[in-house]
Amino acid sequence: MVPRHGDTPPRAECGAALVEFALVSIVLYLLLAGTIEFGRLMFDANALQDVARLTARELALAPVSAGATFEYALTCDPAGDANCLVDLRSRVFDPACLVVDLNDPAVSQDADGYFAAMPVVNRALRTLMITEPQRPNILRYAGALMTDETGAACSAIGPNGQASPTGLTVGIPLIEGRDPTGAETIRWVPVVQEIRAAADAACPARGPFSLLYVPAADDCGPLDADPVPSRGLAAVRINYPYQAATLSGYQSFPNDVDPNPPNIGNFITADDAAVQQLNDPPGGPLDDGAIGPYAGQYGLGRQLALAGRTLRPFRKLISAQAIYRREVVE
Repeated sequence: MVPRHGDTPPRAECGAALVEFALVSIVLYLLLAGTIEFGRLMFDANALQDVARLTARELALAPVSAGATFEYALTCDPAGDANCLVDLRSRVFDPACLVVDLNDPAVSQDADGYFAAMPVVNRALRTLMITEPQRPNILRYAGALMTDETGAACSAIGPNGQASPTGLTVGIPLIEGRDPTGAETIRWVPVVQEIRAAADAACPARGPFSLLYVPAADDCGPLDADPVPSRGLAAVRINYPYQAATLSGYQSFPNDVDPNPPNIGNFITADDAAVQQLNDPPGGPLDDGAIGPYAGQYGLGRQLALAGRTLRPFRKLISAQAIYRREVVE
């Protein structure tokens, strides 16, 4: 057919729909990823708050001596210590239960029965534990997976006995700061932590759990006055490192002109070699080069994004808190 004079010749539109979809799919991906990650963040935060309340309530009702510190109460063993009145490690929280080998006969034959025998806080933390493709037999709390040289086994004795030591533990990295290149400075914090002043983080005697302050027992040096205005409190913080599986981390550098300047070029590169530690980790480094939200020897994660770059995932350390006044004192 010969086109008439003045008709516009047909244009080739092959691939137009593909280009349009590519543009729209970026927005759809961001909406989908943001929805999934935000929902996971809210779930983790709510679960963590329940765990914090449970921990504080259990410690408030535990028959612990009046002068015991928070750390001493959670770690002492009544079998070899006359001043230790109750084994809270097997009753409330055991750090050795943060990593579970699902192939261990004591676990694999009845996993629910094994978790039911765990201390109450570890039992509640089950919903926050993760598995990874490179270690499908390991169920663990989120954070940095590390080697554990203590040889401690989880105190849980399930229907099929006690599981063997896994030789692994978990550390929680708290990012204290980043330099302009994105390199992190971290401080290791425990999963279960007493709420006290940052300057007294390493000073158990200055915490509010004990009903009295004994200057001679203060490892950080005696003070002239009691640093805590109200004592006899089970003041608990539970730490959980939320790290996104689908969103990467970026830095923002506010200025006098724009408090929220564009940061598309300020992505955070995953560089474990540049990480600085402010205190000793709870275990030995363990890094198999894997990619994932909690990969790397510091558990800060690795993602492949932006044309093959290895970036940090978006992260947020969730800290849920609860305070109960101690009701039982021996």
